[in-house]
Amino acid sequence: MSDTIVLSGKNICMDFSSVRVLHNVDVQFQRSKIYGVVGENGAGKSTLMRILSGFLQPSDGEVFVENQRVYLNPIKAKSMGIILIPQELNLVDTLRVYENIFLGDEIEKNLFLKKKEMIEKTQQYLNRFGLKIEPRLYVSELSPAQKQMVEIIKAISKQVKVLIMDEPTSSLSEDEIGKLFEVVRSMKISGVTVVFISHKLREIKSVTDDLIVLRDGRKVYEGKTEQLTEKQIAELMIGRKLEELYPPRSKPTEEVVLEVRNLTAKDGTFRNLSFKVFKKEVLGFYGLVGSGRTELMETIIGIRKLEAGEILLDGKTVNINSPQSARDLGIAYLPEDRKTAGIILSLQSFMNTTLMSLEKFSKILLKRKDEIKTFKNYQQKFDIKARTPFQLAKTLSGGNQQKVVISKLVLTGAKVFIFDEPTRGVDVNAKYQIYQIMHQMIEELGVTFIVVSSELPEIIGLCNRVIVMRNGRIVGIVTGEEINEKNLIYLATGLEEGDSYNG
Repeated sequence: MSDTIVLSGKNICMDFSSVRVLHNVDVQFQRSKIYGVVGENGAGKSTLMRILSGFLQPSDGEVFVENQRVYLNPIKAKSMGIILIPQELNLVDTLRVYENIFLGDEIEKNLFLKKKEMIEKTQQYLNRFGLKIEPRLYVSELSPAQKQMVEIIKAISKQVKVLIMDEPTSSLSEDEIGKLFEVVRSMKISGVTVVFISHKLREIKSVTDDLIVLRDGRKVYEGKTEQLTEKQIAELMIGRKLEELYPPRSKPTEEVVLEVRNLTAKDGTFRNLSFKVFKKEVLGFYGLVGSGRTELMETIIGIRKLEAGEILLDGKTVNINSPQSARDLGIAYLPEDRKTAGIILSLQSFMNTTLMSLEKFSKILLKRKDEIKTFKNYQQKFDIKARTPFQLAKTLSGGNQQKVVISKLVLTGAKVFIFDEPTRGVDVNAKYQIYQIMHQMIEELGVTFIVVSSELPEIIGLCNRVIVMRNGRIVGIVTGEEINEKNLIYLATGLEEGDSYNG
């Protein structure tokens, strides 16, 4: 039965405002298989999946469920076992876990809800996948990984046949991703077809059986995942040969630009941390979720309160009590969550670029022409794909939003850049461009980077040194050939407890 086709699309076309975004796409999904769907932002992945799950009606083409032509809407698709879990999860934070699982399909008797039965069934689903989540917890109390699992259980409770997951790992740690993949593989064994959309090619290679590659709204590959390398997949996505993803490492000088001595957070997330950063260096920070990496960076730039310790810039102790004071001293921060802390989505693109440097464009009134000219300069330099400077930031792809945020930081004239998850949620071509931008800034401007990342290939490919954190402590600093997956995971997971490392 594994070769039974449960869902397919034939000659699928889609137009938005007379612009064709899908061109005669044919796809078919067999029972008990895991499919990867990849492509750059704007390639048509999400649009195709929304058509196959009933959220959009194609401009042309046909959809088939078990070889029967159907006209889907979300309710009908769900009743036929086709469920889409979007990138932005559809859970209600103010409801409990079991209430979300059975939302719209509550178990009732004589108009009364059978809460006990719903809680018991939820617990059975949780036990099935070895998940330690209390069914009565409010969803607002869950971690991103737990919320993702609740969405999956919600789908399973609806007798899912085809589960479509759009970027399910974007906010998960390596450990959480591993647990998710265990769940996905167990679903495959039980007869479910899983369609997995991701920018992370390493994950696609790890978990999928078959692969579909889209480029500019057209299918350019369909076949076994194992037949392609990550580099070949990336080249199919962007339509050209890809040079090495990571640029050559720059050579740091012996000049210490930033030094942290015995830093301790007021909220206790880390204690007595010390390290140095050299000019033209890319210093990586790696660790599992909860290790204290982001909290450390937010303390350095003044978002979080400092209890003890000192920060030195060019050998002089500085007092940083806000991101504004960090900026004035030449430290710029790219936050982990771009959409809530890095960019104002409702503003025009050029306004986001100049937002932190408005004093450069005003005496009494803002000089809009100069702002627009500055944005156009960065648009060309960083290949920001915006139709006009006035395009709203929310309409840009994730990679282009990130490049706008970087342009905003560069414009401040900073000499130390702290990048927290710099390529989260961006496609492979945008990653390549961001890495090239960083390399160009180091070589031309002599700047320094601190990079916090959960992606091991990124940490390994970019950094001159890597500091590994665990439970609010520095547990190791690795350099050169020692920067490899084995060493980093060994230190981050604490397979063998060692003393805290400061250096």
